[in-house]
Amino acid sequence: MTDKSSDGIQGEGNYVAGRRFDDAERKFVETGPVEQKAREAADALDGPEAEELEAARKASAKGHSLAEHHENKAKIEKHLDNGLEETFPASDPVSISPGAD
Repeated sequence: MTDKSSDGIQGEGNYVAGRRFDDAERKFVETGPVEQKAREAADALDGPEAEELEAARKASAKGHSLAEHHENKAKIEKHLDNGLEETFPASDPVSISPGAD
């Protein structure tokens, strides 16, 4: 049974929006500058934003956003800083426990 509520959600998702996206994508492939956009993407992978794009790809592969990736990286840096403070000035190696907070 399909529930057609006012927010466009119909069962498992918004089929109207899905069709619009599919139609726009099809139109772009048929008439858009696909080769130009592919070249731009390739250039970006070789350019100054390559590191950020690779981080976004890895985060996405893990089901995370790039913002979550940066948050996790910042937490690790904080743990490393705290570990360094706790071991200074001794010669013990820095030890952290990610996920302990």
